[in-house]
Amino acid sequence: MKARRFVYYNFLMKKLRPDVLVCVLKTKRDKKILLEERWYRIPLEHAPRRKPKFLAFYQPAVFKDSGEKIELYGRIKYWRLKKRKDIIPEEKKHPRADKLYLQFFLSRISKLREPVLNNGRVRISFGFTTLSKLRRAGNIRGLFDIPPMDNILAAMLTKNKIPFKREFVVKRKNGKIFRLDFAIPRRTKPLNIECDAYRWHSQKQQRIKDKLRDKELKKLGWKIIRISEEELLKTPRDVLSKIKKVLSARRQAS
Repeated sequence: MKARRFVYYNFLMKKLRPDVLVCVLKTKRDKKILLEERWYRIPLEHAPRRKPKFLAFYQPAVFKDSGEKIELYGRIKYWRLKKRKDIIPEEKKHPRADKLYLQFFLSRISKLREPVLNNGRVRISFGFTTLSKLRRAGNIRGLFDIPPMDNILAAMLTKNKIPFKREFVVKRKNGKIFRLDFAIPRRTKPLNIECDAYRWHSQKQQRIKDKLRDKELKKLGWKIIRISEEELLKTPRDVLSKIKKVLSARRQAS
């Protein structure tokens, strides 16, 4: 009986082990390569510390109707280390042509019975999850056990009668957009409040993106407050005090 329990325990641990790496298909061309040639590339500098058994693929908004969801995944057959120009020879003049990439080859590409939707517009970067969660999560938050920070903050602002807009779109000069978690827009000195979930914003790549984004928003006149997951869950009163203090200072300055 004990032997059976031990075997079942090992089976359960393997099933629950986070060995699925969620990746991003940035372009339709990347998806075409994935489906036709069954490989995906990751810059060595952003490669995961542990080896995944599966790759799952998030399709961002650029895919329109089939975007903002995960519907494809595959088991890794083998991988190799190559320069970008060797993986994509037709792009030898690419700025990253000489950079090293991990090229993962997949045994086959499977489609989930139900896609994993990004209803809350969570920013997606590389992250691990389990195969069982991938197959049944239904949404990104369930996939990564992300606490609903935006809902907690929205309830806090509403209770304290602080007007705000969620998913506020700011257009940039190059035609692209920034989507702000929370915005208190005004003609002068508008305020952007960002919820930084630990899983995503603790990663070096995402921190660099956040800094560049904040720098560009500041040039457009925005004040940015970043609230960490730990702050919001452990010291919500301090978070509220910080927001009120900034709002008061900006009203007095305008």
